[in-house]
Amino acid sequence: MIHITIFFFVLLSFSVNAQETVKDSLLTKEEVIARALESNYGIKMANNNVEIAENNQGILNSGYLPSLRGNGGYTYNLNDRLTEPEDDDIVDQKGIEGKSYNASINLDYTLFDGLGRLYNYKSLKEQYNLSQLEARETIENTILQLLSVYYEVARLSQNMEVLEETLQISQERVKRAQYQFEYGQSNNLVVLNARVDVNTDSINLIETRQQLQNTKRDLNVILNRDINNREFQVDTLVDFIPQLQIESFLAQSAQNNVSLLQAQSNIMISDYDIKVSKSGYLPTVGLTGSYGWNRNISAATAFFSGIYHNYRWSFSGSEFILGSI
Repeated sequence: MIHITIFFFVLLSFSVNAQETVKDSLLTKEEVIARALESNYGIKMANNNVEIAENNQGILNSGYLPSLRGNGGYTYNLNDRLTEPEDDDIVDQKGIEGKSYNASINLDYTLFDGLGRLYNYKSLKEQYNLSQLEARETIENTILQLLSVYYEVARLSQNMEVLEETLQISQERVKRAQYQFEYGQSNNLVVLNARVDVNTDSINLIETRQQLQNTKRDLNVILNRDINNREFQVDTLVDFIPQLQIESFLAQSAQNNVSLLQAQSNIMISDYDIKVSKSGYLPTVGLTGSYGWNRNISAATAFFSGIYHNYRWSFSGSEFILGSI
C-alpha cells in the first residue's frame, strides 16, 4: 500500500511538472504584452522621461520662491609697525595681529515679472503632459511591433504544419509513383517529377523553419529575453472585429490619436514660450532685504594702549526695485 501511494505521488508530480512545462512553452498575447511593458528598454526610458518631467513641473522650478543668500568671511593680518612721533620715543612693534569678521544675509523676491513665471510654470506643466504622450506613443509603437512579430510567428508556425503535411504527401506520392513504375503502370518521368516536388517541398520547409527561428529571435529581442531561447509556441487563434466602421474611427481620431495630441501640446508650449519672451518688455517689481554684521579686532598702537574692537550692524529691507528684464 505504501509503494502504491508513493507511485501515485510520483506520477502526480510528473504530471504537474509536465503541465507546467507545456504551459511555460506557450506564450499568450497577454503574457508578451505584460512582459514588454515591464522589460522593454524603450518603454523604461520613456517612463524615466515622464518622471523627470514630473519633477521639473514642481513649484520649486517655477521661480515663485524667494532666494536667500548667506555670506561670511574672516581676515587675519600679521604686520610690523614703526612709529616715529615728533616729541616721543620711536615705537617699534613686531607681529601685530589684526582680525576681522563679517557675515551677511540677503533676501530677494520678485513680486511681479510681467507674468513670465506664470507662463513658465504652465509650460512646465504642458511639457509633463507631452512627456506622458511620448511615453504613450512609445508603448503603442512597441505593442504594435510586438504583436506584428507575434502574429508572424503564429503564421509561420501554421505554415510549418502545412508544409510538413505537404512534404509527407509528396513523399507518399514518390512511393506510389515508384510502385506504378515497377509494375509498368507509368514511366520513370512520373517518378522524377514526384521527387522534384519532394525536393521543392523540402526546400520550402527548411526556409520557413529558418524564418520562424529568426522571427522568434526578433520576438525575444522585443521582450528583452535570451535570443537563443526559441523553444516556445504562440497562440495561433486570432479574433477579428466583426465589422469595421471607419466613420467612428475618424470621429475619435482627434481625441485618441497620440500624434495629433503631441502636435497640440507642442503648439501650446510654443505659445507659452512666446508669452514668456514678451514678459521681458514689462517692468519688474522686486523686494530685497539684507542684514550684515562686521567685527574688527586691531592691536594696540602708539596712541591706543589696548586692543581695539569695532562692531557694525546694518539692515535694509522693504526696498522696491523697478526695472525691466
